[in-house]
Amino acid sequence: MISRVRAALSRQLSHPSGTGGKVIARLMNSGNRDLNEQAIARLDAQRGTRVLDLGFGGGLTFAPLWERGATVVGIDRAGDMVAAARARHADEVAAGRLELHEGDVARLPLADGAVDRILTVNTVYFWPDLAAALGELHRVLAPNGRVVLAIRDMKVMQQVDHTVFMLRSPDELATALQTAGFTDAAVETPPGGKTHLIIATR
Repeated sequence: MISRVRAALSRQLSHPSGTGGKVIARLMNSGNRDLNEQAIARLDAQRGTRVLDLGFGGGLTFAPLWERGATVVGIDRAGDMVAAARARHADEVAAGRLELHEGDVARLPLADGAVDRILTVNTVYFWPDLAAALGELHRVLAPNGRVVLAIRDMKVMQQVDHTVFMLRSPDELATALQTAGFTDAAVETPPGGKTHLIIATR
Protein backbone atom coordinates (compact mmCIF):
# COMPACT_ATOMS: atom_id res chain seq x y z
CA MET A 1 0.00 0.00 0.00
CA ILE A 2 2.74 2.46 0.99
CA SER A 3 4.75 1.65 -2.13
CA ARG A 4 1.70 2.29 -4.36
CA VAL A 5 1.05 5.64 -2.70
CA ARG A 6 4.72 6.56 -3.03
CA ALA A 7 4.69 5.62 -6.71
CA ALA A 8 1.51 7.62 -7.40
CA LEU A 9 2.88 10.68 -5.60
CA SER A 10 6.19 10.41 -7.43
CA ARG A 11 4.40 10.23 -10.79
CA GLN A 12 2.40 13.35 -9.96
CA LEU A 13 5.54 15.20 -8.89
CA SER A 14 7.10 14.18 -12.18
CA HIS A 15 4.11 15.11 -14.36
CA PRO A 16 1.26 16.88 -12.49
CA SER A 17 -2.16 16.35 -14.05
CA GLY A 18 -5.84 16.48 -13.18
CA THR A 19 -7.19 17.30 -9.75
CA GLY A 20 -4.22 15.67 -8.07
CA GLY A 21 -1.90 17.80 -10.16
CA LYS A 22 -3.50 20.98 -8.83
CA VAL A 23 -2.85 19.80 -5.28
CA ILE A 24 0.73 18.88 -6.17
CA ALA A 25 1.28 22.32 -7.74
CA ARG A 26 0.23 24.00 -4.49
CA LEU A 27 2.50 21.71 -2.49
CA MET A 28 5.41 22.40 -4.84
CA ASN A 29 4.87 26.13 -4.51
CA SER A 30 5.07 25.81 -0.74
CA GLY A 31 7.91 23.32 -0.59
CA ASN A 32 10.07 24.97 -3.26
CA ARG A 33 9.67 28.59 -2.17
CA ASP A 34 13.04 28.96 -0.43
CA LEU A 35 14.93 27.05 -3.10
CA ASN A 36 13.30 29.10 -5.85
CA GLU A 37 14.35 32.31 -4.10
CA GLN A 38 17.92 31.06 -3.76
CA ALA A 39 18.05 30.10 -7.44
CA ILE A 40 16.65 33.45 -8.57
CA ALA A 41 19.17 35.31 -6.43
CA ARG A 42 22.01 33.58 -8.27
CA LEU A 43 20.65 34.30 -11.74
CA ASP A 44 21.58 38.00 -11.73
CA ALA A 45 18.43 38.72 -13.74
CA GLN A 46 17.98 42.40 -14.57
CA ARG A 47 15.64 44.58 -16.60
CA GLY A 48 15.37 43.15 -20.07
CA THR A 49 16.85 39.76 -19.14
CA ARG A 50 15.02 36.87 -20.78
CA VAL A 51 14.76 33.98 -18.29
CA LEU A 52 13.74 30.41 -19.03
CA ASP A 53 12.06 28.62 -16.12
CA LEU A 54 12.16 24.98 -17.12
CA GLY A 55 9.56 22.87 -15.34
CA PHE A 56 7.83 25.86 -13.76
CA GLY A 57 5.00 23.87 -12.12
CA GLY A 58 2.90 26.34 -10.17
CA GLY A 59 4.76 29.38 -11.58
CA LEU A 60 6.21 30.53 -8.27
CA THR A 61 9.23 32.18 -9.90
CA PHE A 62 7.29 34.39 -12.28
CA ALA A 63 6.45 37.35 -10.00
CA PRO A 64 9.95 37.67 -8.45
CA LEU A 65 11.48 37.68 -11.92
CA TRP A 66 9.02 40.30 -13.17
CA GLU A 67 9.89 42.43 -10.15
CA ARG A 68 13.47 42.43 -11.41
CA GLY A 69 12.32 43.60 -14.83
CA ALA A 70 12.91 40.25 -16.53
CA THR A 71 10.67 38.58 -19.04
CA VAL A 72 9.92 34.92 -18.47
CA VAL A 73 9.75 31.96 -20.81
CA GLY A 74 8.06 29.08 -19.02
CA ILE A 75 8.31 25.53 -20.35
CA ASP A 76 6.69 22.56 -18.64
CA ARG A 77 6.02 19.09 -19.95
CA ALA A 78 2.73 18.93 -18.00
CA GLY A 79 0.02 20.37 -20.22
CA ASP A 80 -2.28 20.99 -17.25
CA MET A 81 0.35 23.22 -15.64
CA VAL A 82 0.79 25.20 -18.87
CA ALA A 83 -2.97 25.66 -19.28
CA ALA A 84 -3.36 26.77 -15.66
CA ALA A 85 -0.52 29.29 -15.97
CA ARG A 86 -1.91 30.63 -19.25
CA ALA A 87 -5.31 31.24 -17.62
CA ARG A 88 -3.88 32.68 -14.40
CA HIS A 89 -1.42 35.03 -16.11
CA ALA A 90 -3.35 35.98 -19.23
CA ASP A 91 -2.54 39.68 -18.80
CA GLU A 92 1.21 39.04 -18.55
CA VAL A 93 1.08 36.79 -21.61
CA ALA A 94 -0.78 39.48 -23.57
CA ALA A 95 1.74 42.11 -22.45
CA GLY A 96 4.69 40.01 -23.60
CA ARG A 97 6.09 39.54 -20.11
CA LEU A 98 5.40 35.81 -20.14
CA GLU A 99 5.72 33.21 -22.88
CA LEU A 100 4.48 29.69 -22.16
CA HIS A 101 5.16 26.40 -23.90
CA GLU A 102 4.42 22.76 -23.32
CA GLY A 103 7.64 20.91 -24.03
CA ASP A 104 10.33 18.57 -22.83
CA VAL A 105 13.96 19.27 -22.03
CA ALA A 106 15.05 16.81 -24.72
CA ARG A 107 13.57 19.07 -27.41
CA LEU A 108 13.01 22.62 -26.21
CA PRO A 109 10.66 24.70 -28.43
CA LEU A 110 13.10 27.63 -28.59
CA ALA A 111 15.59 28.97 -31.09
CA ASP A 112 19.34 28.86 -30.52
CA GLY A 113 20.45 31.50 -27.99
CA ALA A 114 16.86 32.49 -27.24
CA VAL A 115 17.30 33.18 -23.51
CA ASP A 116 19.83 34.94 -21.28
CA ARG A 117 19.32 32.89 -18.12
CA ILE A 118 17.97 29.44 -17.26
CA LEU A 119 16.77 28.14 -13.95
CA THR A 120 15.23 24.80 -13.14
CA VAL A 121 14.27 23.70 -9.65
CA ASN A 122 13.84 20.05 -8.70
CA THR A 123 13.42 18.82 -12.27
CA VAL A 124 16.74 17.15 -13.17
CA TYR A 125 15.48 13.94 -11.53
CA PHE A 126 13.18 13.47 -14.52
CA TRP A 127 15.81 13.81 -17.27
CA PRO A 128 16.67 10.27 -18.39
CA ASP A 129 19.39 11.50 -20.76
CA LEU A 130 21.34 14.11 -18.81
CA ALA A 131 23.84 14.83 -21.57
CA ALA A 132 21.13 15.45 -24.16
CA ALA A 133 19.20 17.68 -21.76
CA LEU A 134 22.20 19.82 -20.92
CA GLY A 135 23.04 20.01 -24.61
CA GLU A 136 19.63 21.56 -25.20
CA LEU A 137 20.16 24.06 -22.38
CA HIS A 138 23.50 25.00 -23.92
CA ARG A 139 21.85 25.46 -27.32
CA VAL A 140 19.05 27.81 -26.20
CA LEU A 141 21.22 29.87 -23.83
CA ALA A 142 22.87 32.98 -25.25
CA PRO A 143 26.68 33.42 -24.97
CA ASN A 144 27.73 34.52 -21.48
CA GLY A 145 24.36 33.38 -20.16
CA ARG A 146 23.98 31.67 -16.82
CA VAL A 147 22.24 28.46 -15.81
CA VAL A 148 21.20 27.51 -12.27
CA LEU A 149 20.15 23.96 -11.44
CA ALA A 150 18.59 23.62 -7.98
CA ILE A 151 18.15 20.23 -6.33
CA ARG A 152 17.54 18.62 -2.97
CA ASP A 153 20.25 16.53 -1.41
CA MET A 154 20.09 12.83 -2.24
CA LYS A 155 19.65 11.95 1.43
CA VAL A 156 16.48 14.07 1.57
CA MET A 157 15.06 12.29 -1.50
CA GLN A 158 15.28 8.71 -0.27
CA GLN A 159 11.50 8.33 0.18
CA VAL A 160 10.64 8.94 -3.48
CA ASP A 161 10.05 6.17 -6.00
CA HIS A 162 13.42 5.60 -7.62
CA THR A 163 11.80 4.21 -10.74
CA VAL A 164 10.47 7.73 -11.35
CA PHE A 165 13.19 9.89 -9.78
CA MET A 166 16.78 9.58 -10.99
CA LEU A 167 18.89 11.03 -8.20
CA ARG A 168 22.22 12.66 -9.06
CA SER A 169 24.82 14.31 -6.86
CA PRO A 170 25.64 18.01 -7.27
CA ASP A 171 29.21 17.13 -8.28
CA GLU A 172 27.90 14.83 -10.99
CA LEU A 173 25.75 17.65 -12.35
CA ALA A 174 28.63 20.13 -12.26
CA THR A 175 30.82 17.71 -14.20
CA ALA A 176 28.04 17.09 -16.72
CA LEU A 177 27.64 20.84 -17.27
CA GLN A 178 31.35 21.16 -18.01
CA THR A 179 31.16 18.24 -20.43
CA ALA A 180 28.20 19.89 -22.18
CA GLY A 181 30.32 22.96 -22.90
CA PHE A 182 29.48 25.20 -19.95
CA THR A 183 32.26 26.87 -17.99
CA ASP A 184 32.90 27.82 -14.37
CA ALA A 185 30.52 25.15 -13.07
CA ALA A 186 30.33 25.44 -9.29
CA VAL A 187 28.26 23.96 -6.48
CA GLU A 188 26.79 26.09 -3.70
CA THR A 189 25.27 24.32 -0.70
CA PRO A 190 23.19 26.52 1.63
CA PRO A 191 23.46 25.97 5.40
CA GLY A 192 21.94 22.68 6.50
CA GLY A 193 23.12 20.77 3.46
CA LYS A 194 19.61 19.81 2.33
CA THR A 195 19.74 21.63 -1.01
CA HIS A 196 22.32 22.46 -3.66
CA LEU A 197 22.61 25.01 -6.45
CA ILE A 198 24.80 24.20 -9.43
CA ILE A 199 25.73 27.30 -11.39
CA ALA A 200 27.51 27.54 -14.74
CA THR A 201 28.11 29.94 -17.64
CA ARG A 202 27.55 29.47 -21.37
